[in-house]
Amino acid sequence: MSGPSAPRAPAAVVLLGLRCSGKTSVGRLLAGRLGWPFHDSDAELARRFGELSGASGREAGEVLAEVGLERFRRLERDALTGLLAQPGPRVVATGAGCVETPEVRRMLRGARCVWLRVELAELRARMEADPTPRPSLTGADPLLEIPQVAARREPLYRALASAVIDCGGAAPAELAERLARRFAPA
Repeated sequence: MSGPSAPRAPAAVVLLGLRCSGKTSVGRLLAGRLGWPFHDSDAELARRFGELSGASGREAGEVLAEVGLERFRRLERDALTGLLAQPGPRVVATGAGCVETPEVRRMLRGARCVWLRVELAELRARMEADPTPRPSLTGADPLLEIPQVAARREPLYRALASAVIDCGGAAPAELAERLARRFAPA
């Protein structure tokens, strides 16, 4: 017997966006609402780096400052490969720059990607309020480089995203609820 089947829940919902767009906050809440595991690729990268180097307890930004961008992107790719290979549904918050690696973009084409889009002025305000160490990506002050980084990454987010969520000052709980309605298993 054949006929239309209920839509299946995606194996992974992957959150993309610039620094401070809310990927981790929204991702944790979304995973809780769906009853799925949550994974943060920056935390996984830092954990793996700590195991390899014996220097645990670092944030991803500290790893970037220590190892440089090229090695960081390889570590990021490896962390995402492991997270996306896991069985079952899950929510994955990515590092903001992962989309700059062609191999990662190829990997993400098979996932359900959601771009959390935030206006640049709001991103700047969020970064100013966030104590997380954020090294420069361009040599400029991290707050001043936002437009340059956004111009480079936003077309990549757009190309990968199956959904774009305009955050527009919405609270993480509200965004998670909107996404949960979209991705909840039927």
